[in-house]
Amino acid sequence: MIVTILKSSSTFSAVNYNERKVAKGTAELLEISNFDYLQKTGNLTATNLQEYLVKYSSINQNIKNTQFHVAVSCKKQEYTYDQLLDIAHQYLKEMGYTDKGQPVLIYAHHDTDNNHIHIVTSRVNPQGKKIEHDNERRRSQAIINKIMGIEPKKEAKTIIDKAMGYSFATLGQFQAILESNGYESYIEDDRLNVKKGGTVLDSIAIKEIEVAMAQKSKEDTSKQRKRLKAILLKYKELAANKEDLNQMLKKKLGISLVFVGKKDTPYGYMVVDHKNKAVYKGSEVLDIKTLLAFKKQESISAGEQEKAILDFVHKLVLENDKLTIGEANKTLWWKYRVNIYHDGYIRDKLHKIAIAVDENDFAILRKNYRRQWIQGFCPSTEEERAILCRFGHIEDEQTIQIVTDKSKEKVDNTVNQVKEILGAAEQGQIYDDLRNAKILIFRKEDKVYAVDMGNSTIVNLRETDIDLSPLMKHKQESVAMVQPTHTQNGVQDSTQHQNAGNVLRPTDSGHHANREWEVGGGSNWDDIDDERSLKR
Repeated sequence: MIVTILKSSSTFSAVNYNERKVAKGTAELLEISNFDYLQKTGNLTATNLQEYLVKYSSINQNIKNTQFHVAVSCKKQEYTYDQLLDIAHQYLKEMGYTDKGQPVLIYAHHDTDNNHIHIVTSRVNPQGKKIEHDNERRRSQAIINKIMGIEPKKEAKTIIDKAMGYSFATLGQFQAILESNGYESYIEDDRLNVKKGGTVLDSIAIKEIEVAMAQKSKEDTSKQRKRLKAILLKYKELAANKEDLNQMLKKKLGISLVFVGKKDTPYGYMVVDHKNKAVYKGSEVLDIKTLLAFKKQESISAGEQEKAILDFVHKLVLENDKLTIGEANKTLWWKYRVNIYHDGYIRDKLHKIAIAVDENDFAILRKNYRRQWIQGFCPSTEEERAILCRFGHIEDEQTIQIVTDKSKEKVDNTVNQVKEILGAAEQGQIYDDLRNAKILIFRKEDKVYAVDMGNSTIVNLRETDIDLSPLMKHKQESVAMVQPTHTQNGVQDSTQHQNAGNVLRPTDSGHHANREWEVGGGSNWDDIDDERSLKR
């Protein structure tokens, strides 16, 4: 579990950041508390939420940056959003942010492979006093460790023991192994102290490290170094910077680069090969100047630009068959100042460049994004997965994981919304209201599913207390849902898109009693798959 205290502000810019993601469908507001009249009126716009927090915080004029913004992230789907919400409550209590009247916003984000939440509140308590912030980051990590039952000292000892099993030639290389695992170290007297989060967790005698060093075989490593050199040369061409390169190597090959010197201008580095449990001096693999010479657009002539960009995209796809458009765009923007758009074209900011992506490469990128998007719905049964995959045009259903623990908060939100629509709308307006709420209704045999596009969840309505009779009135009727058509260059037929709402209604043909049907939802894949607004 990782907890990160993010940049503070006086304007509560974190609210706008999170609400933008909500608007895009990549985040949701899990919990709001102590926003008084805003909650009563339901007028929860980003501007109103920001203004409320600024006004609330103004009772203490001595604090400039009053925003407290925290991200809590777990590995993959190790914890559900309900569990992360419970952890957030415990965390806020331990950090001193749970006095009666303290305004708090908690958002769930669905734009990465790791479940994570964002917490936004004020550093001012309801009495107008500043909430304790001394050693904030250290306390924050200690608190999350306490909540998770993590024993930092025990984990540090495990890492030290693990590091002793590597092949290393110097004390610095041993320290590099520790650093690649997230630990700092320094020499004090005749011992090496190991710390994390500002706290010394363990130490080991230098002599013990030297003995382990001497016992390592002196075998020729030229073959391994040549192999690593080829790897570094290959992957540096696919990376935007050294951080991007390091992340790519560790994720793909279990290789870490540990740099020595200033963050922006290191003078050396070491290569830690976790897979083969060995450490190498970087200069003996590839000189640092060559390693950090990342190509930018300026170094490529205009005539070669188009080919260079397309070749680069192709290499990215070949190297990572799970790559999404958003992930590719991060590197593309840094390297060439261009992005891939949803219509299959690569453009710069001013749209002076327009390059069609290779059809096969673009198909892989879009499919991967769809997989990622579908996974965000957390299907809990094979049937739910099948419905989502059919809707998302994903044939290999097994690539989507079944999630046993679905967010109760998300399910309840969808159920309440459907219940409200069915209870309030006139019969002829039900489908319009569902469409406006970005909800699709699917029937398979006797089951009725709601796919909530805005809330990123799927719910079997038969398992709820919702009166489905307004929907089942049309059980004998066929309902069509238009799928987007495309021209040869991949651009959506705008006429069909504009008229889609007219055909998302029951037809008069009444003999298809046993076929699946779906209603609602004006969204289609070109809306879902539009990654133009992704953060660069």
